[in-house]
Amino acid sequence: MLAFRAECARLTRSFFSGRGYLEVDTPALAADLIPETCLEVFETRYLVPGRTGTAGGIPLWLVPSPEVYIKRLVADHGIPLFQLSKCYRNVESVGRIHSPEFTMLEYYTMNAGYRDSIDVTESFLSSLSAGLFAGTPVPPPAWLDSEPETLTMDEAFSRFAGFNLSSCDTSRDLARQASRLGLGEEAALAAWPWDDLYELVLVHAVEPALPRGRRVYLTDYPARVPCLARERSVTVNGKVWATKERWELYVDGVELANCYSEERDAGRIARYFAEERSLKDSTARVPHSATAGFAETCARMPECSGVAAGFDRLVMSLAGRKSVDSVMPFPLTDRIQRGG
Repeated sequence: MLAFRAECARLTRSFFSGRGYLEVDTPALAADLIPETCLEVFETRYLVPGRTGTAGGIPLWLVPSPEVYIKRLVADHGIPLFQLSKCYRNVESVGRIHSPEFTMLEYYTMNAGYRDSIDVTESFLSSLSAGLFAGTPVPPPAWLDSEPETLTMDEAFSRFAGFNLSSCDTSRDLARQASRLGLGEEAALAAWPWDDLYELVLVHAVEPALPRGRRVYLTDYPARVPCLARERSVTVNGKVWATKERWELYVDGVELANCYSEERDAGRIARYFAEERSLKDSTARVPHSATAGFAETCARMPECSGVAAGFDRLVMSLAGRKSVDSVMPFPLTDRIQRGG
């Protein structure tokens, strides 16, 4: 497995370097981070030499992804970049596909949108397949040897949850559908925010029903679920539906990658981070300093599309394994589950 993982990393570097992407190596420690309410971080301190105790230390945080640094490089240099980096997320479930420390593959393509990144990702996976399995008696896993399926989020909800997401304008509409699916009492669910109800149905009705043994790209996420992807409007059943230029890649029900056409409107980004920071300040179990001027940084980027892929999950799926622990040399899961 060590050799297989090493070959996956070698082939990854070979593919992106061969396509003109520059490999970068950004810090794991940060003095400030992007405020993201969907995750918690690890805090540590730099202790100044000559001072006693920890009170005078300088707080630092382990990065949950290299995005905070990579987007600065994209803005400054405007060239395609990639990185294989260690990332750290606190207060997350530990289990089959989660680990507090994991490896992330991020790649940014210039003058491209989210649909272009599907093409790049498909070429990357084909290259991995050829490098790992061609000329060997071992066949590639079924999901790698079949044609991918692409579904908009609205189509996925229609097929697997039995209703069009675009037809649910209010929390009451979405609560009615969630209740029909057996996910709770309608009266209680109606008090939930729209985006929380969307997540409930996605996780419990849509994701488990996604086709197995093939790659599935879920695209065009609802704009009411905030993220830093570019927004666009589409027409669904004669109705204008605001979506985000975003996709996620699923294999056998497991999310492997997340992609945006990167938002570059400074005003929209600033509003997004103001809302995220306000929520983060009131709810975070591990508060952290927020990166200043990030909206302006993103506004300086050329048109581009970024993909963040879980490298451990990718290796797991390529190897036909069922857990990320089985492809990590020193997993933390057992120790954490034992309580330390």
